[in-house]
Amino acid sequence: MCRDCGQKFTDGRWEAIGYTLDWSKRRPHPHLCDNCQHRAVAAQAQAEADEREHQEQERLRQETEEQAATQRADGWLSRFRT
Repeated sequence: MCRDCGQKFTDGRWEAIGYTLDWSKRRPHPHLCDNCQHRAVAAQAQAEADEREHQEQERLRQETEEQAATQRADGWLSRFRT
């Protein structure tokens, strides 16, 4: 049975999720039916895309802060500090 929706697996599905030594033929979520597996893979891809976007935004924020700090250090008051 699918762990997510409870749908019973067919004989063909049991053969598809059977143990194999070939990693290229293994499914990422063998405990899920095809519909639930597609949703799980899509959710995982979306989470990875969200994480990449978050990291990019964080990198841009840090660059902006560094530029602002550099501009403050190079302001007209900086000549009085030396």
